[in-house]
This record gives sequence, structure tokens and C-alpha cells, in this order.
Amino acid sequence: MKISRSAGYALAACASAAIVAGCGAGSSTALGPSLPNQQALHAGPPGVHPDRGRSWMSPDAKKSDLLYVTDSSTYDVYVYSFPKGKLVGTLTNENNPAGMCSDSKGDVYVTQLYGGGHIVEYAHGGTTPIKTLNDSSYEPGACSVDPSTGDLAVANIVSDSFGQGTLMVFKNASGSGTLYAPPSSGDWFSVNTVGYDDKSNIYFAGSCNSSFCAGELANNSSSTENVSLNKGPVDCGTVEWDGKYVTFDDQSNGTVYRYTFSGTEGTEVSATTLDGSSEVDGSWISGKYVVAPQQGGADVLVYKYPAGGKATKTITGSTQPFGTTISVAKKKKK
Repeated sequence: MKISRSAGYALAACASAAIVAGCGAGSSTALGPSLPNQQALHAGPPGVHPDRGRSWMSPDAKKSDLLYVTDSSTYDVYVYSFPKGKLVGTLTNENNPAGMCSDSKGDVYVTQLYGGGHIVEYAHGGTTPIKTLNDSSYEPGACSVDPSTGDLAVANIVSDSFGQGTLMVFKNASGSGTLYAPPSSGDWFSVNTVGYDDKSNIYFAGSCNSSFCAGELANNSSSTENVSLNKGPVDCGTVEWDGKYVTFDDQSNGTVYRYTFSGTEGTEVSATTLDGSSEVDGSWISGKYVVAPQQGGADVLVYKYPAGGKATKTITGSTQPFGTTISVAKKKKK
């Protein structure tokens, strides 16, 4: 069912559903891409960070794949060449940047949490927004783009007035968007992370009565359903499609779980452990890599996927990395 909007200000942690009021930034994703947790927050009023420099981008940035990282401490988005990890740009004065996702064109979407209430779109390697979508009255976290239709789904963690979280879907990543309530059963509170599969189904996760829970908005459906996972996460991080499976991350133990689905039943196929990770909340899977921002350690770690194990690269420069996405450069026709 579709629901109406409300007003106010709030944040919910995924597994505990703890409420933190008056905080200044944080989320994913990522999320999941992904999503906020208390350890990733810092005090201060919502809004842009004072006295930040102008956005910049290397002239050669557009030629390569790019890794984007939101920093919930500086309110900046750092841009790195990928997989080399060289800093090639910074998007400054973002209004509480949080989760991120990208589409097949390489466009990048940045959600603005804590009083931001918008999703800002940048072209690959661009420094000026090309579109801003309104998501006022909610705290948008993770986002995901449907590779088949170009629709954009956003996890609204909670409402501004501490009310129940929702899903927002923007058709063709444009317009005013449509709100969907989480399942009516299961005592849902926050909706922390969201991801499309290859059939335009939307999977999401959040907090139900202080515990992890998962749901689905099936393609062409007007209402959401609970889904059950036979085993896996106890604390949500990111939901993604890895090219073969729907994945749910557990931000607390650094594990990516892969599932096949039959209706609303998810069966774990395998899992990837990200050794040495800490509070991974807005990870991003791209081909043979998975990128994991360390909210508990300030760095961004890169792992082989699906092998996992020890990180193959450490990307420094962030203070509180929150959301990540990889924007793939357009290949010139020969």
C-alpha cells in the first residue's frame, strides 16, 4: 500500500532500532546499497559543512571507472580512480551525504540524510548536479537503480518525525516518486537498505521489533511482503544484485550472503567473509571486486569477489566513510 508523508527529524539504527535525534550526518547504501548506525554519527546540526573548498575533478577522471565514497564527517564525496584508488576529485558542501548508487550510464546518485531530504544526481566524473529529486519529510539512506528500467529505489530509514520508514520509487529516476509502506505484519520500524534484482524486484532490510528483518516489493506489485532467509545476517548492511544472486550484507561481522529466492523464501547459496572489516554499512559489488567502507576504521577496503578473505587494497583519505558506489566509464566504440 502507498502511504502519506509526515514531518520532523530522526534516525534509526538497523538491528537495534535505536533512535538518535539531532545528529548531523550518516548512512548508505548503500547504503545499499546502505545504512546508518550509531557509531557512524557525529554531533551537529543538519546542513553543509562550513568552510569547505570548491568541488574539483581531474580532467582525466571521466576516462576511467570511478569509486565514489561519502564521508559523514566532512560532508564531502571523495572520488577515486578504480581499481587504482588514486584521488581524482572531491564533491564538497554536500548536505549530509549518505548512501550512493549508480546506473548503467555511470550517473551517480547521492542521498542526503538528516534534514537533506533529497537525492542528487551527478554525471560520471561531473562536479555539478544534473538533477535533484525531492524526498522531504524522510531520511533517505541506501539507493539502487533498476538496470532494466532505470527506476530508482530509495530506502527511507525513518520519517522526520520518528515515524516508520518507507520505500520511495522514482520511475526513470525522475518525478515526484511513489511511497510504499513496509509489510503491515512483522512490526517493521526502519527501512535501512534496498536493492533491485535482475527481474525488477526490490529487496530491502531494516528493523522489526529491534531485530533484523527483510522484505520485497515484487515487480508490478503495489504492496510489500516479508521475506524469510534460512540463515544469514543479524544486522543489515547492503542489499545488492551481484550478477547472479541477491546479496544481503551483515555490517557487524563483515559477511556478504548470497541467496536464491522461491517466492518469499530465500535460501543461502554461499557467503563471502571480508577479513578485518569493521562496521561495513555501504559496500558495493562490481564484477570481481567488493568495496567495503570501514565506518569503524576510517579506510575503504577492497576485496576480491566472491573470494573475500584479506583485503587486496586499502584506500585512505576518509574520516567516516559511509556509502560507496563504482561508476563505470563509457567505453568508446572502436
